[in-house]
Amino acid sequence: METWDTGYMSSFAWRIINGQQVYEDFIYKFPPATIYIHAFFMKILPETGQFFYFRIIAYLSFLLQVYFFVSGTFLIYNLNKVNKWGLIILCFLLSWLNFPPYPWPTTDGLLYASIAFWIVAKNIKVNFITLFIIAFFSLLSALSKQSFYLIPLLILVWIYLKYNIKATLYYIISLSVLIGIFILLICKTTTWQNFKQQLNGTLNLRDLYIVGFHHYVFMPFKFFVALTIIFSASLFIYLKKTNQKIIQLAPHLKIIAIVLMLISIVLFLINRYFAASFIAFDAAVIAILYSYFEKKKTINYLFPLVVLMGISWSVSISVGYQTTLLFATGIILTFITILENEVSINPKKYILIGLPLCLVAFASNKNPYREDSVFKLNYSLESISPKLKYIKTKKETFEKHLELKQLIKKYGKNYIVAPSMPMANYLFNTQSQLPGDWLLDHEIDGQNERFIRICSNKKNYIFIEKSFVTGEDFKESTIEASPTAWFIYKKFNKIEATKYFIVYNSIKPNERLP
Repeated sequence: METWDTGYMSSFAWRIINGQQVYEDFIYKFPPATIYIHAFFMKILPETGQFFYFRIIAYLSFLLQVYFFVSGTFLIYNLNKVNKWGLIILCFLLSWLNFPPYPWPTTDGLLYASIAFWIVAKNIKVNFITLFIIAFFSLLSALSKQSFYLIPLLILVWIYLKYNIKATLYYIISLSVLIGIFILLICKTTTWQNFKQQLNGTLNLRDLYIVGFHHYVFMPFKFFVALTIIFSASLFIYLKKTNQKIIQLAPHLKIIAIVLMLISIVLFLINRYFAASFIAFDAAVIAILYSYFEKKKTINYLFPLVVLMGISWSVSISVGYQTTLLFATGIILTFITILENEVSINPKKYILIGLPLCLVAFASNKNPYREDSVFKLNYSLESISPKLKYIKTKKETFEKHLELKQLIKKYGKNYIVAPSMPMANYLFNTQSQLPGDWLLDHEIDGQNERFIRICSNKKNYIFIEKSFVTGEDFKESTIEASPTAWFIYKKFNKIEATKYFIVYNSIKPNERLP
């Protein structure tokens, strides 16, 4: 249990449950699919232990996603030398045990994409209804996260290559109808400009370059350009001296791909997950090039693997979780499909590779996200809220929530917690006074003046987390800062200070609102 990302989606779903409209009544930087699905579960699940049930659903949905992708790949390719269920277990453990078990747009988007992938893989022939279902899940994936806009386009090309122009047109028509319905729903609840502004304010072009390209070569842009020039010149000289064509170098791609994958495995085993995930991605891409140039495989044959790699790339386009590891499934499937024969060993010996990887994945969860070791999580949170039954945490997190509960009892329900703890209103069955619960600048669309003015109302009491002041980087210039909390900390009336919070109410008489 931690006070940042864990409750992020729950805070938005709680607003939906209480009748608020996304983008209009509160700020949300993603497309809306995840919070509505999560609100559905929040509505039907019992209150006692509800947060624990969310985690069970998260695990099951991720396992289902892995199953659909692996099963779909087995339907397309003849992978006789690979154990399907062994591969499912490996992919599940490598990815999910390196990501916290809570609702998140990326994991939801992967589930919907996996269903679309499996339906296309399974059907030799399709009709309009089937294509409509494929379009529905493709769009649902895109409506989970901005970088998944690529997925309906990848599926579109795959349908064209696998079926015919008629099926492609049916898919386009279905997709267009569904997009039209979505636009009507958005315009019914808010303005299109409001919707577009909130979704476009997170990632700029420089960020896109960093997370979408730079991480895959692990070097500053200038070095990358210099290395590209040197490599290209060296390759040109080598080809000239040996009187070879570049296509003749294709067999070497296999060795490069295998070496990179082995390096990736070693890095994973020594807990260098970030580097391992991108090197594994590069290895899979090179394997595809090897298959195309050396094995002479067609685009039609390779394109399902291109879809998997495209999804893996989309997963890494994120401000927070900038890695392909969450979709290691796509990378592993691509590599094994292309190089199954080249790396084939006695199936019984696969345990020598798979077991250490799985054990490392388990071991990495010894320290859950933003938590102490599991052996130190001895404090039950059930006394804080019935929704947290079965959830345990460390002493500091328990005491922080207990103190917050006491402050709410003392000052009333018109409270604001800043800058984090977005799940507070959900836990204590209260209504937020602000159009956002996580007061970091990039989470509230930079609307700090609006938030400060609401906070300045004398009926509202603001609880500033001391850890953010003393233990975190509390500066306006950093991305993980909160100008709203900073302004309150400097210019609002301080009422009292407790162990974990400082309580404020309204602006000081000699200060002005921004």
